[in-house]
Amino acid sequence: MKGKIDFEGNLRILRKVAGEEKYLLQHCPFLHGWKPCGVWCPLFEEPQTYKIKDKIFWNLALCKKVLVFEDFIDERGEKIEKVITEMELDETE
Repeated sequence: MKGKIDFEGNLRILRKVAGEEKYLLQHCPFLHGWKPCGVWCPLFEEPQTYKIKDKIFWNLALCKKVLVFEDFIDERGEKIEKVITEMELDETE
């Protein structure tokens, strides 16, 4: 399974939709409404890596389940880095 935590802290899992692979937002099945599964939840743990025979896997413990990923991306730091690199400096000051 492939997944990621997007720049807003939401869990997304790679799924095939209409013949295309897309990272789809995962919603919490235990709350009313459409609250995304993500870092806002106190039961959402940090991803942990482990290695089996030279292959790296990621465990992501959630409230009632542990998901195992063969490929995992954490984009939480990218939003800040992107904003900083796109800012223009005013060199007149």
